[in-house]
Amino acid sequence: MCKEGRLSALILLSALGGAVSAESPEDLLRRSDIATAGPQAFRAVLRVTADQKTIELEVWRSGENRTLVRFLAPKERGKYLVRLDSTLWFLSPGAKNPVKLAPSYKLKGSASLDDLLGIRYSRDYEIVSFAEEQDASGPLGVFVLRARGKALYPRVRYLVRTATARPLRAEYRLVSGKLASVVDFAEWDRTQRARFKRLVFRDQLRNGAVTDVELVEMEERTVPAGLFDLRDGSERRRMFGGAERPQPSTSESPAARRNQPAS
Repeated sequence: MCKEGRLSALILLSALGGAVSAESPEDLLRRSDIATAGPQAFRAVLRVTADQKTIELEVWRSGENRTLVRFLAPKERGKYLVRLDSTLWFLSPGAKNPVKLAPSYKLKGSASLDDLLGIRYSRDYEIVSFAEEQDASGPLGVFVLRARGKALYPRVRYLVRTATARPLRAEYRLVSGKLASVVDFAEWDRTQRARFKRLVFRDQLRNGAVTDVELVEMEERTVPAGLFDLRDGSERRRMFGGAERPQPSTSESPAARRNQPAS
């Protein structure tokens, strides 16, 4: 190939490469959405530290609509949170009935279940604005997002490292516009692009109180449907032991609330 031909080919390849590498804000948001990219069924262990106290939680999830959280401390034996669709329930061996909790219930410190499992930004939020910025480590995509429907945080400022499509920070605001919480994606799993290793929450409504969340282990696996049964605890007893009593119905009894896990 002559010199002019090689030059033309290089120019063409360069132009095509630029076109391929260009990514729309919608595509970047979708790729950075770790809640969507994660496995649909899994077991995970989380270590959560706040107010100089640490707890360990075991999370079982099957699809988007069924989640169980088991408290691993010996004194919390037999206590669970079960989320079915958007409703969160607390189960305890000392409670006659399941107790319905607010979706914003904090597992420890500033971390709610949605915070730990991940918010589905690409599905549940729309892009209000997008800007490209730069920090010492490279280019960033900065999103301002608005919830498509009712949400705990109607507006989010979301920073993404464009080279890896990994989120860097999320800033959550209330309906009033007041900054409520900030989460920093502090460390990532070296083998899984979309799996965090450590999150740091800062509760702006509590003078910046810090909650540190470490992903200790995670495995993709089939999860028995019986773990999520509010009335029949036999599958939970079979897998975890304990003296969980049968749950005849759902309620919000004060007696049951007294048995909620310490936060």
